[in-house]
Amino acid sequence: MAIEKKKNNQQPDRRGNRTILGRTIALMVLFGIVIFIPLLMKLYDIQIVNHEHYEELAIDQQTRDVAVAANRGTIYDSKGTPLAQSATAYDIIVSPRDLNTVQENYRKKAEDYASGKRKEPPGPEPTDEAVAAKLAEILGMDKDTILLRLQKDTSYVKLAGKVEDEVNDQILAFKLEYSLSNALYSTPTSKRYYPYNSLAAQVIGFVNSENQGAYGMEAIYNDELAGETGRVVTAKNGKGTEMLSRYENYYDATNGNNLNLTIDASIQYYCERILDKGIEMFDVQNGGFAIAMDPKTGAILAWANSPTYDLNSPSAVNSEKTLAELETIKNTYGADSDEYKEALGNARLSQWRNKAINDTYEPGSTFKSIVLAAALEEGVVSESDHFNCTGSVTVPGLTKPIRCSRRDGHGDQDLAKAVANSCNPAFMAIGERLGAEKFYDYMEDFGFLDKTGIDMQGEQDTSVLIWPRENFTGPYGYTSLLTASFGQRFQVTPIQLITAASAVVNGGHLMKPYVLQSITDADGNVLKSTESTEVRQVISEETSERCRKILEGVVDGGTGHNAYQAGYHIGGKTGSSETLEDDHTIVSFLGFAPAEDPQVVILLAYDNPKPTGPNSNYTAGGWYISGGVMAARMAGELLGNILDHLGIEKQYTAEELSRADVLVPNAVGLPAADAQKAVEAQGLTVRTVGSGETVTGQIPVQGASIPGGSQVVLYLGEEKPTDQVEVPNVQGKTPAAAKQALVDAGLYLKAGGVADYTENTRAAGQSIAAGTLVERGTVVEVQFTDNTASTAGAGF
Repeated sequence: MAIEKKKNNQQPDRRGNRTILGRTIALMVLFGIVIFIPLLMKLYDIQIVNHEHYEELAIDQQTRDVAVAANRGTIYDSKGTPLAQSATAYDIIVSPRDLNTVQENYRKKAEDYASGKRKEPPGPEPTDEAVAAKLAEILGMDKDTILLRLQKDTSYVKLAGKVEDEVNDQILAFKLEYSLSNALYSTPTSKRYYPYNSLAAQVIGFVNSENQGAYGMEAIYNDELAGETGRVVTAKNGKGTEMLSRYENYYDATNGNNLNLTIDASIQYYCERILDKGIEMFDVQNGGFAIAMDPKTGAILAWANSPTYDLNSPSAVNSEKTLAELETIKNTYGADSDEYKEALGNARLSQWRNKAINDTYEPGSTFKSIVLAAALEEGVVSESDHFNCTGSVTVPGLTKPIRCSRRDGHGDQDLAKAVANSCNPAFMAIGERLGAEKFYDYMEDFGFLDKTGIDMQGEQDTSVLIWPRENFTGPYGYTSLLTASFGQRFQVTPIQLITAASAVVNGGHLMKPYVLQSITDADGNVLKSTESTEVRQVISEETSERCRKILEGVVDGGTGHNAYQAGYHIGGKTGSSETLEDDHTIVSFLGFAPAEDPQVVILLAYDNPKPTGPNSNYTAGGWYISGGVMAARMAGELLGNILDHLGIEKQYTAEELSRADVLVPNAVGLPAADAQKAVEAQGLTVRTVGSGETVTGQIPVQGASIPGGSQVVLYLGEEKPTDQVEVPNVQGKTPAAAKQALVDAGLYLKAGGVADYTENTRAAGQSIAAGTLVERGTVVEVQFTDNTASTAGAGF
């Protein structure tokens, strides 16, 4: 019994074991949970919280993603001439991570070659130093800068953007030589080119380093021009080698749309050339502007500014004077100084600035065309009215009288003559008849208190620069009314003035100006087009016709007679705006042609011709500072070029026909009598040399264009001279003296400029410089002008 009891006491305690086992499992689960919590948290962080980040890292490790730039749309002029276009260029990209792999592979190859496992040497070693030195040489960069970029822990570093084909070819050759196909790339991109450099620079604008519009039409219509970037995605292995057979996907770039402007490149060239010519001739200090507009639609045909800049290098300063000033500042303060950076920034902004929309000025006597239209429309004046000008008007409240441009006065004159004379006292009387309320109404109706709404950047709001109605029409506005009547003491933008002037001559319709004609896609489909928009009718068709006729008289014998062009009927108005600065005048001419049916309106201005000294009215070149002498002369030449380009037929008067150019017929080989008849039939005279019966030579040659009435020399049995003759200097000569000087040299005179020659008419320019050797019979074009103060037409 005792033994059995002992056996029973040695049986295992199953309950205790189960307890221990349970506790062990519980502890294991607990410790397992504790151990796996950080892991689970990390997995949660990777898979949920930072999923996108790690996905990008994986994609970056397993694929190569290269952007494919879209071609930016082309900007065309109205005739389809490209003004801004894109061409293929290349971005140079290096992958420092992949370069490390390339270097490791090179070392293995070098070891295998040294041990005999590899028969061919691995080539030049692609060390950071060697790669940086060669890239610096090809790209024209600093080697140390490239070395710093090669040390970055990344797979993408852009070394250079938009390099040309020549540079890209060198990169490809270097890449092949150093076995850098997995670390160095040249990806095609798009580079912006401007074929005509500075032509219409302030209108077209330019792009920044990222090929995005930064200024002008490039910026305004950037979304249309830019297109959409494409991509090329390829798989790569752990060593960074592309595996095209495994995965490759293309996402095509979408090219940008094209802009078609109203600008005519030829007319734009004429405007820019005439600006440069006048600035040099008249010693103009602050540049100028020229706008040409279709008065019937509001389309801008040309828009020129000075100073200007090269669109292909927009940050480069063009003015030699400004460059010299910048150099002085840099030498004084240093290239990194705030003074130099500020001066450089201002110089760039100055040449980027579009004066005709960003700036305002006092329009001077050009504004008289607006006052004339308002007064005729209201019936407060008529062509039969007369005005007496004594040379000045005393105004209550002013210490000094307001003077006319002609100090001794114009005397009695009818309305047309008062306009032609640009008589300030007459227009002060017209302003009084119109009255302050009506005057202000027409300022509003012609658009001077609102922006024009043109599709350009930075149009100024002039409403804050013009008197409030209550001030202008109140008891203290009388003086303002009088000075405003001849365009002084208020400011407008040039685009406002030419838009209003177009309404004066186009039948009374105020049109909204615009530069964009249409947007088209790559296939030429029109996506958007601009329709001409009439804002309002300001004056009647009848009033507009009366204005055109009166303003034509300004060129036909008035202050604008220097704008005369034979065969074309031109109307317009001169202006000379005296600013609040001493000896600072803006000379201008507002013109239109043909006067009977205007196809073009221009506004040309030169800002601050340099006088010889304080209170002087003349430049060092002897030019009287006024719109009539300076701007009208240049505007006439400009209008002649534009009308010729537009194919407007010339309509000569009988007197002009007698002076019109004719083509010289062929007389060589003809009997003397027959030759003389053929020449005289063209309205030319004949002089013979020799005693032969047959013409053996002639001056000028067949087909030469010479003025009617000129003399043709026929050689009978003798050889004509073949020696060259020297062009004489005819500057400053009267028409008769200039013609005689040229005839004596065996040359011909083609006269341009004023319609009527007076005792004050002088030669102001010649097409061939004095001293030039030319063939006998050459035609020299001479521009004549009337450079007198009494006909200057100064506004105030």
